Amino acid sequence: MNSMKIWQRSHSDHKRAKWLWTGLYAGVAIIAVAGSFSTPTSAQQVERIAAVVNDKVISVYDLRQRIELLILSAGLPNTSDQRRSMAPQVLRGLIDEALQTEEAARLNIRVTSREMDDAVSQIERANNMPAGGFENIVSRQGISADAAMNQIRAGIAWQKLITRRVVPTIDIGEEEIDSVIKRIRAGQGQTQYRVLEILLPVDDAAQRQSVLDLANRLSAQIRSGAEFTGIARQFSKSASAATGGDIGWIQEGELIDEANKALATLDVGKVSDPIETPDGYLILQTSDRRKLRTPGEEDARITLRQLVLPLAKDASEIDVQSQMSLAQQVAANTVDCNDFAEIAREMGTPQPAEPAGFRLGDLNEGLRRVAAEIGVGVASEPIRNPNGVQIIMVCDREEAGALPRDQIRDTLLRQRVDMLSRRYLRDLRRSAFVDLRV
Repeated sequence: MNSMKIWQRSHSDHKRAKWLWTGLYAGVAIIAVAGSFSTPTSAQQVERIAAVVNDKVISVYDLRQRIELLILSAGLPNTSDQRRSMAPQVLRGLIDEALQTEEAARLNIRVTSREMDDAVSQIERANNMPAGGFENIVSRQGISADAAMNQIRAGIAWQKLITRRVVPTIDIGEEEIDSVIKRIRAGQGQTQYRVLEILLPVDDAAQRQSVLDLANRLSAQIRSGAEFTGIARQFSKSASAATGGDIGWIQEGELIDEANKALATLDVGKVSDPIETPDGYLILQTSDRRKLRTPGEEDARITLRQLVLPLAKDASEIDVQSQMSLAQQVAANTVDCNDFAEIAREMGTPQPAEPAGFRLGDLNEGLRRVAAEIGVGVASEPIRNPNGVQIIMVCDREEAGALPRDQIRDTLLRQRVDMLSRRYLRDLRRSAFVDLRV
């Protein structure tokens, strides 16, 4: 799925500007295009047809412009060999984009001028460009602004279509979340890898060699200094392309066998050779590695409030008992953290706007023991310390090893949306008339 791209600017050692796009991608297969990708004059490019998609004509000029834009954004060498090798990939992307735009129009999904203006403004803000700078910079590179605008427009339309037609059909059940949590906890104590991926799928066996050639080229260019994340955003057909190929922390054995074997021998920062899979080819990079430990009670996170009734260092036993008695009365008459904060302020202990957060193991031994035993919203028994008599109340507690269910739900939703949007696009391809002319 070619969705709206947000450009981020960086500089090479030679101070040549390049642009990295982020967006949500669905799988798009690479097709073999007969013949070479030549470089005719502009007039010839406009007249020649690269492909016909239903009633939509994609010209050689459209194809060439998009290739130039992609090379610029990924920071790749702009050579004739590079352009020729990329032509099949880019043409298939333009075909899918035409199908997405046609389907959005069929469903009466429109992209407004305001949405386009907002998208361009976001690009300009992200790259510290003045208003109007986006089109100027693209034009200075000899690329038509329409090449970028058309892709942005198609991406917005497809995102709106998926949001309306696909997302409402997805229901992530609590049992699915429980299953993920169980798997994560089972992996505690194992090695984890922070992994980036580039996925190049193969739909037809006849395409496999051309896809492998591209995968080898990309792998070599990354090793030569090209940025993995920029290439992943432009070439990968996985949803992780939105984050530069970053799929997060992966446990030992979590990927398919071929990828697991590659990870086991891949040093941090290194890039794998293309890995053949049933679906196509993967290029992996390990950005970090860590050994998970099993969390203990001391890893629990708490928020708490405290009240201190001061005592002089040479306070008499009578004074001590008086403050202890007062502390017990306070503890017995507070019902929650808000009430506790109000009483503490009245008795001279300033309170922050929000309860202070701590890892249980970071508290001193005395406080740690008390905080571990009392319930949430229950004031502790008075605690004698060098400054007086202290009472604490735990306002919230997150037990050690607790996992964010909402975050897991969002991850599962993104995976499901990616799968269904790829299926949607595949069905559009199957029912379309596509005539390749180059």
